[in-house]
Amino acid sequence: MNDIQLFMRLYMYELEIWLNEHKQELLSISFQSDEANTDRPLKEFLKSAIENHCYQLQELENIESLIINGIQYDITPNIRNAVINKVILPPMPYHIKSILSERKNTVFTEPDICLEIKINNCIKYETIELKSTKTDSIPGSSIQQIKPEEWVIFIKHTSNDIKVTSGQYYCAINTKMQFPDRSPRPQVSFNELDNWNHNCRKDHGKVIDYSSLVNESDKYELLTDWQGVLAKRWTKIVFDNHPLKNEPWFNNNLRKFILQFLEKYDNMSDKEKTEYKNFLENITE
Repeated sequence: MNDIQLFMRLYMYELEIWLNEHKQELLSISFQSDEANTDRPLKEFLKSAIENHCYQLQELENIESLIINGIQYDITPNIRNAVINKVILPPMPYHIKSILSERKNTVFTEPDICLEIKINNCIKYETIELKSTKTDSIPGSSIQQIKPEEWVIFIKHTSNDIKVTSGQYYCAINTKMQFPDRSPRPQVSFNELDNWNHNCRKDHGKVIDYSSLVNESDKYELLTDWQGVLAKRWTKIVFDNHPLKNEPWFNNNLRKFILQFLEKYDNMSDKEKTEYKNFLENITE
């Protein structure tokens, strides 16, 4: 865990605290849709808040260490004295876009906001995804664009109340994913992220402990092998002996497909079945 990663753990927690203490200012923002990444007013508000009020650690500057999954990391002066020089909004300058795209293994898309951070006399760039909802769950980003460790600010708002939580993207995923008409978009949930913080982020005064109490393997499987996840779900559907009433139309369509497939497969010779299976294995990525 390097200095910038440790700084971001502290900083995002502090920014979350500050935003929840300034609800009235957030309530004045126009939320035009359930996905904050289309809301320019929110981005402009965060840019102003970070550059003018939340540009370095203040409330958490006396934290001495972080415990992350049982490993303790000391908060050094370099981390404590890091400063956010500015907040960059899209469209990103070419040189920033080049830096971000080089380190991202997924399909590159412009981030909602990007922090320019001076730490250890070096300049680092960290991106933040913005999400907002009136209820709880919304479709997340396209699965090819997701960076599991990217930071998220998630806002839940009504006409007279607002709540902010923050964390890394994978902590917000609830493992639900609608049938993909194009690129799958795993759902993200305000409550999922908020509950993760409540259960797994413990503030002990001088020490903050991040320790996941649940198995995160389902979330990572969804992000790393979403096609395999869908295949398992569809297999479960066709072998389910107790289908539910009012199921999605796709479940019935899937059973019809399997019946037609089995009819054709049963008419093959043993040699043809073996050759067909080998063919599928060779062309499947």
